[in-house]
Amino acid sequence: MRLLLALLPAAALGGGSTPPGVSPEFDCAVRSLAYEFAGSISPGTSLDTVREALELSALCGAPPPGPADSERRPAAAPPSCDVHVNSAQSLKAGVAAARAHDSHTVCLAPGTYRLSEPLLLSAKDSSLRITAADPANPPTISGAVSLNGLTWTEDSSTPSLFSATLPAPLIEDLQGRVPGLHLGDTASSRLHLARYPNTENPFITDDAVDGDNRIKEGVATWLPPKQFPEDSFTYVRSSSPARADTFPDDPDGNVWYPDYVAGEGGSCEVYDPPVSYWCSNATQGGGAFQYKTPSGIELDESFLPNLGRWTREGSKNAIFNAWRPYRWENWMMTGEFAGEGDELGGTFTFTGGGHRGARGEESGGDWFVENVYEELDSPDEFFFDEGTGVLSVFLNASAGITHPDQLGLLEVPVLETVINVTGEVDGLAANITLDNVVITGAAATFLTAPHAPPSGGDWSLERRGAIYLENTAGVALRNVRVNRVDGHGVMISGKNRDVLVEDSELSWIGGTAIASWGRTDGELGLDGFSALKGLFPDGNVVRRNVIREVGHFEKQNSFYMQAKTARSTISNNIMFNGPRAGVNYNDGFTGGDVLEANLIFNACRESGDHGPFNSWDRQPYVTPGSPDDGVGMDWRQIRGNFMIANYQSQEAVDNDDGSGYYNTTGNFLVYGENGLKSDFGGHDNYHTGNVYAMFTGLCNADGTNQLEGHEDKFQGNKCVPLGGGGYTGYGGDGAVPILGDNEVYVPADQLDVVGVNGVPYADWTAANEGVDEGTKIYDVADVTVEDIVGWGREVLWA
Repeated sequence: MRLLLALLPAAALGGGSTPPGVSPEFDCAVRSLAYEFAGSISPGTSLDTVREALELSALCGAPPPGPADSERRPAAAPPSCDVHVNSAQSLKAGVAAARAHDSHTVCLAPGTYRLSEPLLLSAKDSSLRITAADPANPPTISGAVSLNGLTWTEDSSTPSLFSATLPAPLIEDLQGRVPGLHLGDTASSRLHLARYPNTENPFITDDAVDGDNRIKEGVATWLPPKQFPEDSFTYVRSSSPARADTFPDDPDGNVWYPDYVAGEGGSCEVYDPPVSYWCSNATQGGGAFQYKTPSGIELDESFLPNLGRWTREGSKNAIFNAWRPYRWENWMMTGEFAGEGDELGGTFTFTGGGHRGARGEESGGDWFVENVYEELDSPDEFFFDEGTGVLSVFLNASAGITHPDQLGLLEVPVLETVINVTGEVDGLAANITLDNVVITGAAATFLTAPHAPPSGGDWSLERRGAIYLENTAGVALRNVRVNRVDGHGVMISGKNRDVLVEDSELSWIGGTAIASWGRTDGELGLDGFSALKGLFPDGNVVRRNVIREVGHFEKQNSFYMQAKTARSTISNNIMFNGPRAGVNYNDGFTGGDVLEANLIFNACRESGDHGPFNSWDRQPYVTPGSPDDGVGMDWRQIRGNFMIANYQSQEAVDNDDGSGYYNTTGNFLVYGENGLKSDFGGHDNYHTGNVYAMFTGLCNADGTNQLEGHEDKFQGNKCVPLGGGGYTGYGGDGAVPILGDNEVYVPADQLDVVGVNGVPYADWTAANEGVDEGTKIYDVADVTVEDIVGWGREVLWA
C-alpha cells in the first residue's frame, strides 16, 4: 500500500482527530496498531473505551466492540477480612477498630458509602488495607450528598424549568452550596451551571477550539491589570550553586536559568503562598513577562443578549471562565458590578479567582459566563439560589425528560477530599492500601482552594484531590476507580515515598487525574531554592492504568503532572481525551524519571501548543545527592511509548524552555509539527532510535544555541515529514547538535533542497565534513504505509 499524502503546508496540520493531508489508509493503520499496543502493555484491561476513542468503527469501518473488548482481569479471590463494614458510619468505626486491635484488612460490603467528612488515615493506620468484601462488586466511597424526595414545581411560563426548595437540614449537609450536580446512575453525567453562551456539552469537546461555545477573543473589552508598586514585590535570587549548562542568552554572556529566582507579594497576592518565578524581575523563556491578569471586563448586550435581564441577586455569584490567549490555561473569576440595585451597568470587576495558571496576560481569550440565574434557559442547566435555598433545573425535553424525577438520583459533590492519608514528616503513614474500591463525588476546587505555582513551569494549581496523600511511604492504590470527581483525582503532596497507582481507572475528572507536587524546605526566600529536607515525592510508580476524560473544568491539566518530584516511573498506561498536555513535567528538579511503554493520544483537544508530553525547566533547586553541587539532575528516560499528536498538539514530545537531560529513545511518534524540539535554553536533549511519521516541520527542530559538551543529539531515527517539512535546524552561534545515521523520507522534488538551516543537505555536509555521518535522504514514494507502521511495531515491541 503506497503512502497516500496530500502535501500541505505546516500550518495546515491540527484541528481534529485526524490531521488534514493524512490518508485514511495510514491513519487507520496507526489506530489499529495503537489498539493492539494497548492490549499488549496492559493485559486484562477493558479496551472498549480505548476502541471508542480511537474511532476504529467510525473512521475505519472496524466491526463494533465485542465481548473481548470489555473483558477485565478476573476478579480476585475474596480477601481475608479482619473487620467487616456495611455503612458509612461503620466505615469510620471499622477503621478505628482495626487501629485499636492492630488489624490490617477492612472489608466493605457492596453499596455506596456517603461520607460527611473525609476519611482520615494517619501513621496510626500503617499497614491498613481497605478493600471490597466481594471482589466482583466493589463498594463506592462518595463525597456527594444525594437529593431525594424533593418536591418539584414547573414554571408556569417556561416549560422544562423546574424548581424545588431544599429543606434546611439538607442545605446544612450541602454546606450551603450546590457547586455541581451529578446524575448518580451514570458515571459520566453531570448537569452544568446556567451559562452563556449555551452549549450542549460543556465537559467534552470533539472539535477542540470551535467546539466549546465561548464568546470569542477580542469581542469584549478587558479592564487593565491591577497595578502594583515596585516596593510591593520582594525579589529573591540565589548566588550559588548555579547552573552552567546553556549557551549565553545575550551578548553580555548571561546564560539561561542559572539561578533560582522568585518574586514575593505584588501581583502574586492571588496565590497562597504569594510567591512565583513569574512574579520575579528576572523571568526568561518564551513570552516571558511579570505575572498579571485583567482586573475586570466590560459587558454589553451586543454579545450578552440577556444582560438587560440580569439582576444583582441572580448574578452575584457569576463565574467568568476565560482562556488565557493562546489557550495556555483558563481562569475562573468572580466579582461584582458597580453601584447598587439592579441597574448593573456594564463594568464587572473581578474580586476572586484568576489564580489558575502562572503566566497571566493583560486580557482574556475566548470566554463564557456561568452561574447566572437569568441565563437558565437551556437543557441540562441548573442554578442554586443560596439566599432562598431554591434549586432550579432546565430539563432536556427533546430527550423525553419532562420531570426531574426522570433524571434518577441527583447528587451534589460536597467534599473536596474523600480519602486523606496524611502522616507526619518524621512519622510517615506507611503501607496503606486502597484496593478494589470506587472513589467519586468530590467537589470542584478551582475557586474554593488556595492556588500556587508549584515551580518555574506554566502551572498553578491547588493542593487538593479526591484522594490526598502527604507524608506517606508505600501507599498503594490498586484496582481503584476514581470517576466523576470535579477537582483533581489523586494529589501526591509533599513528602511521599514509593506511592503506587496501578491497574486502576481514573475518568471524568474535573482537574488533573494524578498530580505530584513536592515542597521545598520553605516557601519564601531562599528556602524555596533548597529541597535538602526531602519534602517531596520520590519513587512514584504509576502503571497499567486507564486515564481518560480529564480537565472538564481546569484546562491547564494533564493525565499525570509532576513538580518538585523525583524518580517517578510512569509505565504501561493508556491515556486519552484531555484538553491540554497528556503528561507534564513542570520542572527538572532531581530528574531520574522514566516514561515508558505508554499509549497517549487525543491530548490538546481544546488548546494549542504542547502534545502528549510537555516539559519545562526554568528554575533550579538544590536536591539531595544531585550532581553539580545539588543543582544538576539525572537523565530522564522517555522510551518505548506510542504517542499520537493529533488535535492541536505541537509535538508528541514537546520539550519547552530549558528542558534538558532527556533520553528519548525507541518511541513511535505520530503527527504534530516536529520531531525533536528544543528551545529557549534547551540542552542535553537526546532523540535516538525513534520513528516519526506525518509531521509538518523538521525532524530535528533545535531552535536554541548549544553549549559545547551540552549539545542535543539526533541519531539513528527514521522520520517521514508530511510535505513541506525537512531535516534539521539549529542555533547558528553555538555548537552543532550531535547528528548521524538518520533516515529522512521526503517528496522527490525536495530531495535536492531539504537540508540544514535552509542549506541543501549536500552543500551543508560538504561544508561540515564528518558532522552527520550515515544520514540518508530518501524519496518518500519508496515508502509504504506498511513500512512506516512496521517500523513503529519494531521499536514498540523491541
